[in-house]
Amino acid sequence: MGRIFKWVNIIILLLVGGGALVLWLRVENRTMRVLQPVSPLYKGYSDLPDRAEGVRLTPFEYEGYDKKKGLACIVTSTGEEGGKTPIQQALLEKLLPERLDNLGSVDYVLICVDWDHGIRSALPLAETLAAAGLSCVLWEPRGKNSAREYSTRGLLESKDVPLIIDALEQISGKKDLLIFGIGRGYGAELMIHAATKDQRLRAIAGINACTSLSSLLKRSGVSVLMRELISRRMETLTGLEPFDIAAVKSVFALDRQTPVLLIYTEEPGLESSPDDSIAMFTQLHPAQRQLATLRRADDPPHATTRDLVFVQKGGTHEIKHHLTADLLQDADEIPALILRWMNQHVPALLETPAPLPQSNP
Repeated sequence: MGRIFKWVNIIILLLVGGGALVLWLRVENRTMRVLQPVSPLYKGYSDLPDRAEGVRLTPFEYEGYDKKKGLACIVTSTGEEGGKTPIQQALLEKLLPERLDNLGSVDYVLICVDWDHGIRSALPLAETLAAAGLSCVLWEPRGKNSAREYSTRGLLESKDVPLIIDALEQISGKKDLLIFGIGRGYGAELMIHAATKDQRLRAIAGINACTSLSSLLKRSGVSVLMRELISRRMETLTGLEPFDIAAVKSVFALDRQTPVLLIYTEEPGLESSPDDSIAMFTQLHPAQRQLATLRRADDPPHATTRDLVFVQKGGTHEIKHHLTADLLQDADEIPALILRWMNQHVPALLETPAPLPQSNP
């Protein structure tokens, strides 16, 4: 009988130990998917392509906030007649009836999309905007090859932006650069954080930004216990709680005169939700904000806007926000919208004294 009890205890211990191991592996897997979001699209590719169709690539280095060298690249149009790519030509045809003369006063547009392969992932948008005569700046947040082991959804990585602007001032020989920032997903959150760190980033456009890492975890479909375990593991690895990694906090801290364009596309598989963009939109100055989304089947055929009601919950109180979003025919309309938005805000930004450089926190 004693031997039976002994083996029962051993089996129970093995089952408990095995269950704990499976749970730990699940937690670790979920955590790494968030903290190391490596894009499969560019696996095996170098950071900087040798060449790209329709644009000229001018690489430069800067010293990052962690004192390591970072790789960046200025993307401009080749200026060659008949050398436009199909997406560049499509953009120019959309803008043909319009005059966007103010864009000539924009010095640089910073673009960020992914934590991993930052230059390659942002290159398609840079290729498009370069057709309008803009100089776009892309860089590596250095997630690839564990140069920075964990992503913080742009919170820490945004500390590079003031240093990149410093480098651009040296390259251009100008101290009063007019710089816009554009980001998508992770990059949108990075731009929002960056604009609070350095007001030389004069205006930002964010596509499908997520309010916080906590909200991302809540939408992941795991149990409350699992979310808590993942949160604790993230805090151990990064020194930051998911609640602290929140673009919505930086939106609230933005200078009230910073123009912000928020776009959400409601595409399948997105980490963010429409409520993310809408919640951040409500925190912005009414005169400096713009919200846009893609047309849905239930929108009236000739409608150019959609009225929204967003309920903001705080403790025992609820606040109803009545908002209006501009409607886009499809995702291909986004670059043209961004260009029109930039052109609209350039005159006011030129009249405002250029902010002084800020020390990197």
